[in-house]
Amino acid sequence: MSRRTLGGWASAALGALLLAMPAPALAAFPPASSWQTNGTVRTITFANGIMYIGGEFTSVRPPGTPVNAGFDVPRNNVAAFSESTGDLVTGWDPNVNGRVYSLAVSSSTVYIGGLFSTVGGVARANAAAVDATTGALLPWLATTGAAVNVITVGPNGNIFIGGEFAKVLGHNRPHIAELTQAGALVAWAPQIGQVTGFPCPPRCNPTVFSIGFSSDGLDVYFGGHFGLVNGIARNEAAEVPVASASTTMAFDPNIYAPANCPTCHTVETSRVYQIIPTATRVYTCGGYWKVNGATQSYNVSAFNPTTGKLDTGFTGQDDGDTPGCLLRAGVLYVGGHFNVAAPGCQPSALSKCVTRHHVAAFNATDGSLLSWNPTANSNHGLLAIAGDASYVGFGGYFTKFGGVATQGIALYSTLPPP
Repeated sequence: MSRRTLGGWASAALGALLLAMPAPALAAFPPASSWQTNGTVRTITFANGIMYIGGEFTSVRPPGTPVNAGFDVPRNNVAAFSESTGDLVTGWDPNVNGRVYSLAVSSSTVYIGGLFSTVGGVARANAAAVDATTGALLPWLATTGAAVNVITVGPNGNIFIGGEFAKVLGHNRPHIAELTQAGALVAWAPQIGQVTGFPCPPRCNPTVFSIGFSSDGLDVYFGGHFGLVNGIARNEAAEVPVASASTTMAFDPNIYAPANCPTCHTVETSRVYQIIPTATRVYTCGGYWKVNGATQSYNVSAFNPTTGKLDTGFTGQDDGDTPGCLLRAGVLYVGGHFNVAAPGCQPSALSKCVTRHHVAAFNATDGSLLSWNPTANSNHGLLAIAGDASYVGFGGYFTKFGGVATQGIALYSTLPPP
C-alpha cells in the first residue's frame, strides 16, 4: 500500500472488541478555534507565529462554517494561519496547482514539496520556495521528475528532499538529495534502491517519506520503502553521514515482513512514514509489523540509534498505518488509520488494545498510553502532526476532531503532560 491508501490489521475479532468497549467522550478534548479547509491536509509546519499547511484543497473557511456556505476563501493546496488566533493570513497565497506533501521553513523562506507543476502560475516541478511573509515565488529550483514526499532543512542549513524521483535538476539522485539555499545541487548522493525478484507488494518502487538528523548533525536518517542503500541491505530505514553519502552506517531496524501478517491474510508493503532521531532513540511511525527481521512491532517503534535494535523499553503500538508522528515535551503523538492503540497492542493480544480513533498520545519514555483521547472521524483519519513550543496542529481527512466540527485541521494550545 502507498501513503495514499492506508491499511491496518483490524479483524472481525477486533471489531467485536471495539463494539464491547465504552464509547469515548467525544467533546472532552476540543481543539482551539481555527480556520479549516475544504479538503485534506497532508503537512503542517510552524514558524514565527504562523501555522503553514499543505495538502489537497481549494479553499479555506472560518471556524464552524459548513462547506459551500458562502464564506470560503480560495487557497490552492497551501495556506497559512495565525497560530495564536487560528485566523487566515490573508496576504499569503502561493497558489500551488497540485498536491503538497511537505513544507519546511528557513528564516524568511517556505520550501514546498509535492506533486505539482506550477506555483503562482510559474513552472515548478514538485519543489519550490516562496517568501514566508508574502507568498511570492522565489528563484530557488529543485526540479524533479516525480513526487517530493519530504522537504526539510538540515543542521548545515541546506535543503534535503526525498521522494519518488530518480533525478534532481537533471542529475542522478535516486530518491534523496541535498541542495543549498542558493539552489546548487550538492554532490551528496546516497544510492537508494530496491531488492529485485519480488512482486509488488511486498517490494514496490523505492521512495523516501521522511528525513531526520542525528543530534550532533553529522548523520542523516531516512525512512520510506526501499531495500538497498549504497548496495547494502537496508529495509525501510537507514543512516548515512552528511560528509560521506557512500557510507551506509550500522543502523539497521530491518523493517520488513516477507510473508503475510498473522491476521491480515494479505501480503503488505512495509513503510516508514516518519523517522525521529534523538540522542538515545530513533522513533519510527509507519505501516509495518515486523522489525529486526523477526520481532513483531506494529506501526510505532523505538530503536537504538547506533545499531537499529528494537528498544523494548518503549511498547506503544496501534493497529493501522500511522503517517502522523510528533515527539514533543516527552509525548509521542501519533495519527493515522487506526482504531486502537496501547502498549503491546497486537493481533495476538487484543485484550491490551484501547480505543483510539485515528489519534493517540504515548509517554515517549515507556510507550504507556495517555488518557488524552479527542477522536477524529473518517476512515483514513490523520496524515500530519506538527508543533512548536506553544501549539500543535493535526491535519488529515477528518471533518470532526475532539467532538468539534472542523475540516482538515485541528489546532491545540493545551495538551497533556507525559
